[in-house]
Amino acid sequence: MSSYIQIIYDRLDFIEFKQNLILLKQPQHKASVFYKLTLDDFLKIRDLTFEFENQIKSGIKLSISDYENKLFEICPIIKSYPTSSTLIAKILMSEDIFNSLFSSLN
Repeated sequence: MSSYIQIIYDRLDFIEFKQNLILLKQPQHKASVFYKLTLDDFLKIRDLTFEFENQIKSGIKLSISDYENKLFEICPIIKSYPTSSTLIAKILMSEDIFNSLFSSLN
């Protein structure tokens, strides 16, 4: 796939991600912190999430705090949003991996 097409796919994923943030966020919370999220931040978060999923599938035991710590290293600004890691994981992870990782929050 050409780099131009990959950029288009990445941008579409980014737009869909931001749309899902708005739709899935708690009604009483403002999502303005995610407005400052850049495409580069999103790509790093997406890569982290996919890497996390692969590690869980391969049998490595990971916790919510492991995911949050790495997520906040990538983008410290989202730390101010309540349950940002859960919201991001819900959007980017497959449902079964999300449920296994965040089962105590469901």
